[in-house]
Amino acid sequence: MNEFNLNENNEGKIIPFVDENGNKVNFEMIDAFKMEGSEYVALLPADDDDYDTEVFIMRIEKEGEDDVLVYIEDEDELDDAFEMFKDRMGDEYDFLD
Repeated sequence: MNEFNLNENNEGKIIPFVDENGNKVNFEMIDAFKMEGSEYVALLPADDDDYDTEVFIMRIEKEGEDDVLVYIEDEDELDDAFEMFKDRMGDEYDFLD
């Protein structure tokens, strides 16, 4: 989980993560949206210029006073969130099925 403040203007914000091997990986936030009472962000690897890059969708949850980003483990929730992202950003990105 990473701390995230939803109240800030976060579009284009670089968010650092540490992967399972301890490597720092930067992601750029490209969208934030609400769906069925939860809040989500869409992230792209910030250091990757590949046009076939995978989008990462994460849910925002409260941890005390802070907003944190968490991985979505439920496949149906993740699919629904990705469809919402595609509907919102379809004019800006080309999606591969």
